[in-house]
Amino acid sequence: MNKKKIAIISLSSIVALLILVAVGYKTYDWYIWRAPSYNSTKKEVLLSPNVDKLSDQQEEAFYAYVHGALEDELNVSMESLDDYSLYVEKTNKKHVYYVEYTCRAVLYGIIFKYNTKLNIETKPSLKNDYFGYSNFESDLAKLGSW
Repeated sequence: MNKKKIAIISLSSIVALLILVAVGYKTYDWYIWRAPSYNSTKKEVLLSPNVDKLSDQQEEAFYAYVHGALEDELNVSMESLDDYSLYVEKTNKKHVYYVEYTCRAVLYGIIFKYNTKLNIETKPSLKNDYFGYSNFESDLAKLGSW
């Protein structure tokens, strides 16, 4: 082969490799941030003490959604609260997840636990900041009444 053909084949191979890497990265990014069972109408537990079907990124997103709902609904700062537990269940409605969240606060050396329950509606990718919530219940409102 002559040098021109070798150069063309080498350049084509490099371009193809770069395209494959980019597509692979995009696919991986979509995979780790996708909302599990997004279009499903089957109830399914995704995260509990006995079940963990969420990637670290998906779990992180659900924590962020709950924090956002708490800050929006109760105007509380999450800085003084520690995450304790999270339960996530896909509901029988498309795009909707039932979430139970427990956080802890230490006041005067005493540990208090606060529970929050809500439904979260997401986009297909949990990487999006947009989410909706409904059926919000939280005993964290007691913290502000002291």
